[in-house]
Amino acid sequence: MLTHLTDETVIDLLEETAGAEARRHAAECRLCEARLQEAQAGHRLATSAEVPEPSPLYWEHFRRQVGRRLEAREPRWWPRLVWGPVLAAAAAVVIAVWVPATPRGVGQTRVPVLPAWSALPPAESDEGLAVLAAIAPGAGEALGVVADCRDLGNCLAELSDEESRALAEALRGQLARGGTS
Repeated sequence: MLTHLTDETVIDLLEETAGAEARRHAAECRLCEARLQEAQAGHRLATSAEVPEPSPLYWEHFRRQVGRRLEAREPRWWPRLVWGPVLAAAAAVVIAVWVPATPRGVGQTRVPVLPAWSALPPAESDEGLAVLAAIAPGAGEALGVVADCRDLGNCLAELSDEESRALAEALRGQLARGGTS
């Protein structure tokens, strides 16, 4: 037994040129039978449509246009002559780009390497370090920062989200160690 019918087989059934096995499958399979009925309904609709016949002038014009286009399809030999030099030039450009003229390192100057850039401000201008020094005095001394924040609430309010997260993690770590620094 066949799997479901292909579109081509449904058209063959519609035109009554399909084999016996395809006709048997369409009779037994609900899905394929529905597809065949849908195709038959579409075919009936298309054949019942009233389409006016074009005028005789149209067919004469159509015939002349087909004749002109067939005559214009003469093979052209000159584009073939142009392709040879164009392809040779393209190959030369590809080779010039891919193959360096000198070996690596010969005649090349060394480019100085720039130091890595950091998004963090220098320790001298980092206000967050002063807050950390006020909260954890041992950490401030290790960093060489002295806290000049008199009101801890205001200092904490000025922290960025990233600084607040870092402070929370430091405090959690200190609490986990038993509160000793």
